[in-house]
Amino acid sequence: MVGQALGDDPCRPVVALSGGADSGVLAWALQECGSSPRAVHVHHGWPASDLMQSAARAVAGRLCLELVAVRVDTSRPGSPEAVARQARYEALERQLGAGERIATGHTLDDQAETVLGNLLWGSGLDGLRGIHRHRPGVVRPLLEVTRTQTRELATLMGLPFADDLANQDASYRRVRIRRALAGWERTLAPGIGRRLADLARLVEADLAFLEGASASATVEQVGGSVRIAAGEVHTLPPALAARVVRRALRTLGDGYPGARRDVDAVLRAAADGKEGRISGGHRVARVGAYVLIGAEDRPTGPPVVPLSMPGATRWGAWNWEAREHPGRPHAFPLSRWRQVFDARIMAGSEVVVRPVGDDDRLAMARGGKRVADALSEARVPRAERAGWPVLAIGGEVVWVPGVRRAYRGWVDEDTMGYVFVEATREERWKPVGY
Repeated sequence: MVGQALGDDPCRPVVALSGGADSGVLAWALQECGSSPRAVHVHHGWPASDLMQSAARAVAGRLCLELVAVRVDTSRPGSPEAVARQARYEALERQLGAGERIATGHTLDDQAETVLGNLLWGSGLDGLRGIHRHRPGVVRPLLEVTRTQTRELATLMGLPFADDLANQDASYRRVRIRRALAGWERTLAPGIGRRLADLARLVEADLAFLEGASASATVEQVGGSVRIAAGEVHTLPPALAARVVRRALRTLGDGYPGARRDVDAVLRAAADGKEGRISGGHRVARVGAYVLIGAEDRPTGPPVVPLSMPGATRWGAWNWEAREHPGRPHAFPLSRWRQVFDARIMAGSEVVVRPVGDDDRLAMARGGKRVADALSEARVPRAERAGWPVLAIGGEVVWVPGVRRAYRGWVDEDTMGYVFVEATREERWKPVGY
């Protein structure tokens, strides 16, 4: 069974040797298969960790197994179990050499407990798959073997294993699930553990099909974020669209496929541009034709910067220039990025470039328009709107470059001096119609 799980992979297994019966039996079975394993023990700094490290050394000595012991810091914020798991795998991965992969002693009971826990958590098909038999760099050969079987075999072989006291601490959710399953096995549904493990195997085949059907959709890594094409995801059947999103979330979250609410947040952003937050505090934002997952917090832009008359200034990635001209202009070299204003409205007024404010409005011929609405109508990407500049004179917004200007300060028959203002930036996006 262990040999079948390993397949033809020539990688040397590195056993995550905890000091318990499961990983001890795994190390022995790998030796029996001729795999020449070595072992790494991770000390978590918990009350029973010294006991488990001593047991791991004893098991390795009994099996004549090369062993390295490493200690990890589990004092980081978060669930103790989740922090310990992440720290453990990070430590194991650091110990891998060329042509090696991690082998863990997870059993059928661990699989059943994981499936049940994910079912209670509401994690969908990905959760019902449970523990993956294979991941890049990781193999779990004992998922068809029960904990009772490994313990019995370890006892018969005389392996000096120990029981981790953390497995008796009911403050851990996994321990409460383990106890509930054991009770159901005795009084409610004998064989439930194996049936849950069978469910994981059945779901694994279905998910493999869905993954293949959705493989054409591209998930791209951009720095510390990932992005997917919004139109591509929006037009896929829901089951396949969710697959693509799950793949993106796994890329971002070190294999974690996200909860249902995380998937829904990404799909909403693809459909209507609605921003959101997902597990881990990552922001989801529509940026042009893409949904960016793990986007940096949207920019608020630099602070208020005065614009001299005449003069030039820089505001973030934007260059601003103002030039005064006497008399009436004979031509208007206007565009979304160039405007002229009657010099009279600027006389004695504070002229500044600043970020968009939540309550900013543009004065129109009749009434006014919210700057946020004008940015939306011009299809400025939502993620860029909070960091978009406006030109304000005397506290009133008169121009949103690239978008719209207010009905104030137009040059007319009484104008005897005007100001030419230009705003430019390194363009990654242009408004509709430009």
